[in-house]
Amino acid sequence: MVRAVNAGGLVVGTLRASPPVHVLSDEKFSQLNREQIYLFLVSQEELIWYAEWMESTDQASFNEVIMNALGEIEQAAQHEEVLPLDTSYAPESVTTDGWKPAQTAWETQVPGISLNECLLHGRKRVDVTLDEYAKAHPDLSNEARQSLKDKFDHIFEAPSLAAFSQRLRRMIEQSQAEPILLKRLTILKEKRFLFTNHLKFDNAPALSSALDRSMRFLDEKLQSFGQFRATESLDPMLNAWAIVNNLRSVR
Repeated sequence: MVRAVNAGGLVVGTLRASPPVHVLSDEKFSQLNREQIYLFLVSQEELIWYAEWMESTDQASFNEVIMNALGEIEQAAQHEEVLPLDTSYAPESVTTDGWKPAQTAWETQVPGISLNECLLHGRKRVDVTLDEYAKAHPDLSNEARQSLKDKFDHIFEAPSLAAFSQRLRRMIEQSQAEPILLKRLTILKEKRFLFTNHLKFDNAPALSSALDRSMRFLDEKLQSFGQFRATESLDPMLNAWAIVNNLRSVR
């Protein structure tokens, strides 16, 4: 069950901006009467186009919020005459943090969309793996750990899918006796397209850092505001935050 907030439409009306071709998508934890809820966001870099709160992060909920987001952005853009009335809005790519239900929902709602997984989130998960590996190998030197990190970084820095796959394959061959490393490398192999799809475009973001910056600004407001106590307070707060955030973003 969700409740929509059309933050994006208000901003489109002000800026007369064309709907974004490449979007960022993420969700943030919050609280409603001490119960956890989620604030779903769609942005173009730091510019928020849509926000909606969710009670769950399962695929059905994501299907609903993404469908709502596409419809609201399309309607607002058509109203401002930056999108023809006979044209449906469908972004070419979306960059996410890797949450599978969200990725699947985007593919369901926008067939053919290019899914990009944030490289920074991928590297953070590698850091967790290296922490686990270091605990299992207490004699591991700082230099040896850095060497492993450099090898993973080299994979993420690949300029093409072919180079990514080649570098990954080489490290897999070198790590056959290391199950902890091999597990992470296997995940990277499964996600090799997600980590390189952004390379097919000139302007598709490889990182979700821009949206993360806007979310940090939201953090500041949530810390001063506290938890939500009524559903009626969600819409005005999210609208106000999105407008202020976007004014900051376009200065």
